[in-house]
Amino acid sequence: MTPSSGSSDALYGAPRPRRSQRIWWLLATVVVLAFELTLLWLARTPRVDDHYRRYFIEHATTCYRPMGEVPVLTPGERYPVRKGESLGNCGVLWAGFYSPQPDVPVSARLAEVTLRLRVAPEVSPAGSQAVVVALELSRFPDSAAALPVEVMIGEQTVTRWPVGGRYERFEVEVPAALIASDGSFSLTLKGPPPIAPRDAGLDANKFPVGLRLDALTLRSPLGLTPARAQP
Repeated sequence: MTPSSGSSDALYGAPRPRRSQRIWWLLATVVVLAFELTLLWLARTPRVDDHYRRYFIEHATTCYRPMGEVPVLTPGERYPVRKGESLGNCGVLWAGFYSPQPDVPVSARLAEVTLRLRVAPEVSPAGSQAVVVALELSRFPDSAAALPVEVMIGEQTVTRWPVGGRYERFEVEVPAALIASDGSFSLTLKGPPPIAPRDAGLDANKFPVGLRLDALTLRSPLGLTPARAQP
């Protein structure tokens, strides 16, 4: 007597899946694997804007968006540039600066950083008069040799400064033609690649540090002596 299929199942276990079932299982596995690989790829190369990348991925700035008022600068007044000060908000420092503590000057975790500044209309009426911006600037670490830092007003390169590990005062004249009618302008610094304290053998901090900005002063262009500027 030939045993029935049911007896065969009982003797030899569950029946083998049909060929069509095996194909569906294989397709389902391929779909799941493709989905997982896609998520991995998006995690490694996310399609996000520069603001999101600098803030959430690179941790290169404490400002997600250019939020906050850009204060009007008074000629002759020294403005510390750090968290909690008038120039320490994200309206001024949003492009590449990092300000971890109120008593520490802001620093750059990117080679290129930008300041958004503004002068009173009477200082440069309708952009008719140049102004001079002085920055107290250095570069990490304290022993760093002086290397060129390109200074741009808007999209125009105006000078280069030799910036090293010791704080020095550097001045740049902002031409009247580059000042907007409301007195606003942007100042961009392009320096050498930042270096992490860990790589410099100082501590375990893995986040890079580049330019360090302690204070900013605005004055009239009369008497400008750009001794430290390079052509």
